[in-house]
Amino acid sequence: MNSQSTLQTAEKLNDQLLQAAEPLQQAAKNAYRTAREEGCQMISGASERIRQNPVPVVVGAVAFGIAVGCLIMSGRHTPTFQERYVDEPVAQVTDTINTTLARLYETLKFW
Repeated sequence: MNSQSTLQTAEKLNDQLLQAAEPLQQAAKNAYRTAREEGCQMISGASERIRQNPVPVVVGAVAFGIAVGCLIMSGRHTPTFQERYVDEPVAQVTDTINTTLARLYETLKFW
């Protein structure tokens, strides 16, 4: 096979693929249009319901916010009285003493 016939075969194959893809492209465009139209209708309907009944929407939004806040806060650890007023200050003092002693040791090590 020479390069000319290979080129012609490739062009024919390309044309066939383009022809086969046309119905798929059209179907994709139709699906996009349909989805866009339905989405616009849903947004329009939701906006109208919100205008007609704003109180339930606000109450629902507040309830949703509280629920999300509770979920976020449930993962946090609240320190106990002992942790806050005994363990943490003792740990801070211990760290300070250790740091000071380490500096003193480094200073005396050179003498």
